[in-house]
Amino acid sequence: MNWFEGPPETVYERLRAAVEQSMWEITATLRYKTSLQQAVEYVLKLPGKRMRPLLCLLSSALEGGSPWRAVPAAAAVEILHTFTLVHDDIMDRSPLRRGQPTVHVRWGDAIAILTGDVLVGLAYRFIERYADHPRYYWILHTMTAGLLEVSEGQALDLELPQVERPTLEHYWQMVDGKTTALFRCTLLIGACVGELTPQTQHLVEELAIPLGRAFQLQDDLLDLIGRSDETGKQQGQDLYEGKLTYAVIRALELLPGHQLLEQYRQARGVPTSALPQLVRLFRELGLLQEMEQWIEHYYASAFAVIEQLPAAPARELLRGLVEQLRYRRR
Repeated sequence: MNWFEGPPETVYERLRAAVEQSMWEITATLRYKTSLQQAVEYVLKLPGKRMRPLLCLLSSALEGGSPWRAVPAAAAVEILHTFTLVHDDIMDRSPLRRGQPTVHVRWGDAIAILTGDVLVGLAYRFIERYADHPRYYWILHTMTAGLLEVSEGQALDLELPQVERPTLEHYWQMVDGKTTALFRCTLLIGACVGELTPQTQHLVEELAIPLGRAFQLQDDLLDLIGRSDETGKQQGQDLYEGKLTYAVIRALELLPGHQLLEQYRQARGVPTSALPQLVRLFRELGLLQEMEQWIEHYYASAFAVIEQLPAAPARELLRGLVEQLRYRRR
C-alpha cells in the first residue's frame, strides 16, 4: 500500500484513520464496562485535528520509509496528549473541550483523574509493541521524557501567576516545558521508529521549538479573539483562570501599576464583564499585532528547518501540515 498516494488531504485522512482505528481497538482491552471505560472512549472520540499523530507518522517517513511502523507510536502520542488535556481541564476547571463537556464535568473529578491515569497506561501499551525494535530503548526513553517534561511544564504554568515580576523568560520557559516538549516527543518518537540518521533526527528535534512556540502563541491569541464555536473552548478561558499569557505579561511590563492589570493579578482572573475591556487594552498596546508577528516569525523558522530535511513525499506533506497549523482557528 502506498500511504502517500493521492492529494494531501486524502493522505492526511488515511493516516488519521489508521491511528484512530488503533486507538478504538486499544480501549477494548479495558476489562470492565464501567464509567471509567465510558469516559476513556468519550474523550478519545472527541473530534480533533490529530495533528500530533500526523507529525509522528510523517517524521518517521522523512528518509523514504513507510509510516506504517509508526502507527502505534502515533496513537501513543495522541493518547498521551489527551491525558494532558483531561488533567489540565480538571486543574483549570474548564467546562468545554473541543466543543463538548469536559470529562470532569460529565463524570466528576475522581473519574476524570482515573481517565488520565488509564490513558497514560494505554499509551505505554502501544510503546510496548516496539519491544523488538532496534531503537526500543530510545522510543521508550523519549516517551517517558515527554511525559515528565509536560508534567513539569504544567506545574510551571500553574505557578507562574505567583511570580512577583513575571517576564517573557518565565513565559517561554513554561511554553518550552509544556507545549514544545510534547512536540519534541512526538517528532522524536517518529524519528526513532523510522530509524532516521542522526542529522535528520537533529533537524526534527530542532523543528519542535519554533513549532511549539508558534502553536502556543496561537492558543493565547485565539483565547482572546477566537470564536467559541470555532475554537471549541470558552472565549477568554485563560483570562478567567488568571493565567499569565504572553499578552498579560507584556501588558504588565508596559503598564506597571495599571488598575485593571493589578485587579487581574490580585483576583487571579477577570469576570466575564471585564473581558472586552482587557482585550481592548491589549489591542491598544499593539500586543495582538505583536503576537501575530511572533507567530509568523516562528512559523518562518519552522519552514526553514523543514527545507533542510531530506527531499521525500513526507517532507512535502509535513510542510503542508505546518501550513495548515499556521492558519488554524482552533
